[in-house]
Amino acid sequence: MRDVVIIGGGLTGLAAAFELERLKIPYRLIEVKRRLGGSIHSERRDGFLVDSGPFTFHQDDDWSFLPDIGLEPDFIPAYDSHDRALTAFRGGTQALIDALTKPIGGTLIHRMAVSSLGESAGQFTLCLENGLIWNAGALIVAAPARHTERMFRTLAPELALKLLDYPYDTITRINLGYREDDLTSDPSFPWDMAMAFYSWVDDESRVPPGHVLLQVGVRIPPHFAHPERLVDHLHERLGATAPPVFSHSAYWEDADPLPPHFPEFSDQMRELQALLPEKVALAGSDYDGLSLAERIRAGQQAARRIAARW
Repeated sequence: MRDVVIIGGGLTGLAAAFELERLKIPYRLIEVKRRLGGSIHSERRDGFLVDSGPFTFHQDDDWSFLPDIGLEPDFIPAYDSHDRALTAFRGGTQALIDALTKPIGGTLIHRMAVSSLGESAGQFTLCLENGLIWNAGALIVAAPARHTERMFRTLAPELALKLLDYPYDTITRINLGYREDDLTSDPSFPWDMAMAFYSWVDDESRVPPGHVLLQVGVRIPPHFAHPERLVDHLHERLGATAPPVFSHSAYWEDADPLPPHFPEFSDQMRELQALLPEKVALAGSDYDGLSLAERIRAGQQAARRIAARW
C-alpha cells in the first residue's frame, strides 16, 4: 500500500506528520518553500528574540497537548491596550515547529508544488510541478485554500468551486524594539482600520534588560509601502521620545484568512469536509480556525482520521 502524502509543511502539516510518525504509518511530506513551518519563524537579532509570524495568543487557549509533543508550557506574559490575557512562548513560536519536526522520520520534499490531484485504480495520483507523478494511499492537504482550490479541480470539483476566491487579509508584521525609558506610557495606537493588531513583551528572555518588543500587524503589503516607511509611521504615531533601537518586518501572503472570522464559518467548513473523498483529509488555519493550538489539533485529528481508514 502506498504512503500517506501530506501536502504542506506548515504548523498543521507538521502536526499531521508528527501524529503519523507516532502511529507508525508511512508518509511523505511535500512543502513548496525552502523551510518548514510556514510563517512561523523565530530568530534572535540585536538582543531581541523576534517572531516573523504569530507572536502572542490568549492564555485560555488549550495547550494541554504540549507535553505530548515534547514541550513544556513555558510562557511569558504579553500585553496589548485592551488588557486581554495574552501570553507568548519564552523561546519564540519557533519552539512549536522544532518540537514537531524533531521526531519526523518520513520523507521530506522541499521546494516542490503539487499541480493537481486525481484518483486511479483505488489510489490517488499527484502531479508535481516538475512533471513527476506520485501515487498515494491517502492524502492530508494542509495547504492554503487558494492552492487547494487548484489542486482539487479534478479530484473534487465541487469542493474546489467552494474554495474559489477564498479571501485573505494582507498583514505585514512590524517588530519594534524600544528602550523602556523612551516610551512615556505603555505602547498605544489610535484606532485605525489599517492596523489589525499589536502587542508587546518586556520579559528579559526576549528583550535586553530595560527594553520592550512590540509587534504590529499592518494591513498594507510591502509593495505598497516600504517597511522603513511603515516603521517611521508607527514610530510617529507611538509618540516615543527616541527612535526604535531595533526593527524587523515580515510579510506572509496567506497570513490571515478571513472566513474564520465570520459566524457562518463552522457550517461552511462542515459542508466542505463532506465533499472530501474517502482517505482524504483537509486541515489548516483556512479550514479549522486561526489559533495555533487549533491548527496543531487539526493536523493531529486529520492524521487520526486517515489512520482509522488505513
